[in-house]
Amino acid sequence: MENEATYWHRVRTAAAQALGLASSAEEIAVFLRPTSPAIAADSLHPWIWDPAAPLWAAEARQDAVLAAARTVNRRLQQKLGRHDIGETDLCMQTFDLKEAQPGKPRLRFPGDRTTATWKARQEGAKYFAAGAFLAIRNVAAHEEVVDWSRQDALEHLAALSVIARWVEECTTEQAPPSDQAQ
Repeated sequence: MENEATYWHRVRTAAAQALGLASSAEEIAVFLRPTSPAIAADSLHPWIWDPAAPLWAAEARQDAVLAAARTVNRRLQQKLGRHDIGETDLCMQTFDLKEAQPGKPRLRFPGDRTTATWKARQEGAKYFAAGAFLAIRNVAAHEEVVDWSRQDALEHLAALSVIARWVEECTTEQAPPSDQAQ
């Protein structure tokens, strides 16, 4: 069994050798950082990255996020055939648990609608989508200059990408035809 001094000598030697391989503090940080997944912007939903890509390349992050948000809103309106209300209200109505009404269709996730999980997902999508339009789209649209970092803007695009995938995944539920006596 080695003594404590020998152990720490070996640790110091190994550390010195590792540090010798790195030429800067940045490289040292990279060596010591645990590996983590990364999001590639071009793997976001096409409704997000296609309109955002040219603006992103021009370093116009605010405009890239706004273009993506507008595209999601336009696709949501097209899927539902609704152009009468703003995106926040549309999200609140679209994912609501209430039955569809004439002129107010709903989006429904697949699955057993009687389960707490399905209901939670539906309600969560309602608030998540409405919140994203309020906190991301409205900021991008109504502030003259938003100084989002690349990371912040990418995370906003990722949030919008989730909504785009949900809109595509869901089916449209129309109100049942009314029985009008003639």
